Amino acid sequence: MVCEGVADLKNVKVVPSGPFILSRTSFPEYFFKESDADIVENVENDITFFAERIAPYLSISYRFVGEEPNDSVTNEYNLAMKRILPKYGIELVEIPRKEQDNTYISASLVRKYLTDDDTMNLKKLVPESTVKILFGSD
Repeated sequence: MVCEGVADLKNVKVVPSGPFILSRTSFPEYFFKESDADIVENVENDITFFAERIAPYLSISYRFVGEEPNDSVTNEYNLAMKRILPKYGIELVEIPRKEQDNTYISASLVRKYLTDDDTMNLKKLVPESTVKILFGSD
């Protein structure tokens, strides 16, 4: 779905994140959405690994992220990237969270509509390329 969604963008390359970028191993709090004593260290380790090992290999000089007004764990991660990435010559670009009907669009909301088989509301949230993959051509 990601590849189809960015197919028209010639300067975008999609690569799998593997076990290192925001993984259950490097940053488990992201998946459990719980803050604990290790969160600051795990966040910094995850971002530093990206900046030192992954970004240079892929010639990454910008990292695009969505703003996170509702999730404190993800917001902590974004704040840490703002602090750490410039030290490595990587510019963080934070994109305002998209809204639909005065509600922030989130992966959780998309999954809920998908689980509830609510195609009408789901189609309002995802690109046409994703709709085609999920439901076939209309």
